[in-house]
Amino acid sequence: MSNLAVTIGIVIAAFFAGCMNGYVVRDGAAKASAAKAYKASEDQRIKMQGKIDLLSAQYEEERKRVASVNVQRTNTIKDYYHDVVVPAECALPDPMYSLLVNSVRDANVATGEPSSAVSSTSKPTPTGH
Repeated sequence: MSNLAVTIGIVIAAFFAGCMNGYVVRDGAAKASAAKAYKASEDQRIKMQGKIDLLSAQYEEERKRVASVNVQRTNTIKDYYHDVVVPAECALPDPMYSLLVNSVRDANVATGEPSSAVSSTSKPTPTGH
């Protein structure tokens, strides 16, 4: 019986060693597969990051161009309308003009700008055309 017990013990030990070896092999294969997938995803990320960087650079260039166009347009509008005399039919009544001046003054004070940007004495004179 002793030989039979030793033989059974050896068979069981060989079985467990075989199972463990199978798990080790399968674990190694899974790690290799995961590493391969990680490498592929990292390569794809690097490729996509290059595209994103290119699009970001194009966006920044276009944003700068549009900003300069907006500044030019705003300056052109300011220059064009700077000395335009307001016709009588477009002039604001005194209460509305006073409300506008007070609102501009309050907004300037709230933002820290000088409150004298629009004074109540600078009301445009209607021309009566």
